Amino acid sequence: MNKNKAIAKFCVIAVLALIGLALTFCSFVLPFSTTRFNGFYGAIEKKMGIDLAGGVLAVFECEPNGSGDLQTQMDATISRLERTLTDKGYVESTIQKQGTKIRIEIPGLEDSEAIFDAIGEPAEIEFKTHDTEETFITGEQIKSVEVVTNSDYEVAVRINFTNEGAKAFQDEAKKAYEAGEASIKIYSNGELISSPSVKSADVGAQGFADITGGYTQETAESFKMQIDAGLYEVKLSVNETSVIPPTMGKSALLVGQIAVLAALFVIFVLMVALYKDLGWLSNLSMVIYFIIFMFFLAVVDSVQLTLPGIAGIILSIGMAIDANIIIFERIKDEFKNGKRMSTAIKAGFDKSIKTILDANITTVIAGVVLYILGTGAIKGFAITLLLGVLISMFTSLVITRSFAKLYLYINNKNPKRVGLKAPKGEEAAAVVVAPKTRKLNLGGAK
Repeated sequence: MNKNKAIAKFCVIAVLALIGLALTFCSFVLPFSTTRFNGFYGAIEKKMGIDLAGGVLAVFECEPNGSGDLQTQMDATISRLERTLTDKGYVESTIQKQGTKIRIEIPGLEDSEAIFDAIGEPAEIEFKTHDTEETFITGEQIKSVEVVTNSDYEVAVRINFTNEGAKAFQDEAKKAYEAGEASIKIYSNGELISSPSVKSADVGAQGFADITGGYTQETAESFKMQIDAGLYEVKLSVNETSVIPPTMGKSALLVGQIAVLAALFVIFVLMVALYKDLGWLSNLSMVIYFIIFMFFLAVVDSVQLTLPGIAGIILSIGMAIDANIIIFERIKDEFKNGKRMSTAIKAGFDKSIKTILDANITTVIAGVVLYILGTGAIKGFAITLLLGVLISMFTSLVITRSFAKLYLYINNKNPKRVGLKAPKGEEAAAVVVAPKTRKLNLGGAK
């Protein structure tokens, strides 16, 4: 490869980096479609935590439902709450167990009552007979509830029973149908919410029952939520609710953005001042690092951007720069030891790998421990830190190294352009090997 081809490759890389930045920050309609692409940053904005986007916080006191273990019931309730919130589109919400309480945070909501629209008002569900109104099924006998379209193309609310519940429902439905009463009453917290008719004696034989009644998708979802709210394994009572205004989060986010941009600007200037052309290579690799980082923050579902998460991003950026500095300082040492510029650069990368891996692997281990043992915002910090560190190792050991190899086709004779200074005095002198001498045999001397 010659110098011109190397320069051309750097130009292509720079153009690709600009395209990556456009994909990160720009919003546009995709060609030949009506789909709008909001950029990686736009996707991240939708995943902001409650401390940035504002939202609603609620704490529920838990009481055991029956004779089961409370902690086990709470774990099952949290799993059900997580599924409910995910189905409702609140993938960025967080649920934490705090002793005998469950804490729920849902970003984006502006009214404390809206949290009950998301998870339903905690209730006690009872299925009662039409005549004597005796309870024959409670929430404990209901496995799950879903909105379906049945064989008659009607929107229906399907109630899936446990084995015990299916048998109880089938027996009662058969009695009601044969007695001509043909209906069952469903109560929530003692209030009648539905009285569906029994159309067949074998309703429930398949383990579920479909409830119809001219439902639209919206009304069916609303009725489903009423049933769902009575299926929690523990009895929930509201202990505390509060609303976090989004203005607090926006100001905090603005400060965080300014901090990141200011840090990057100072870093870029210092890298060029200290390492000249190597600094420019480092800056280019940092731009690529930033694009890759933003992409993963946007696509990884478990990422939720919080203030601690922003701290993790800033810390990982610092570690990415630190890796490049370690490499460049090692290159300087190798050059001072008498190696040629190209050899010093290669040796600098080779001998820095162990140091960089040692430093980053310990950070990765710490991040994994924080993610496993931490909750809420601590997990957010751990995820952004882990992603940043892993990507920084890739960019410093692979991308920056590739740039340095490509750069040697442009300049491999002028060390000053990469911030390398030749040692002074005797160390600067070329190593001269004394020529071998011959012994001459003069006048018969031996």
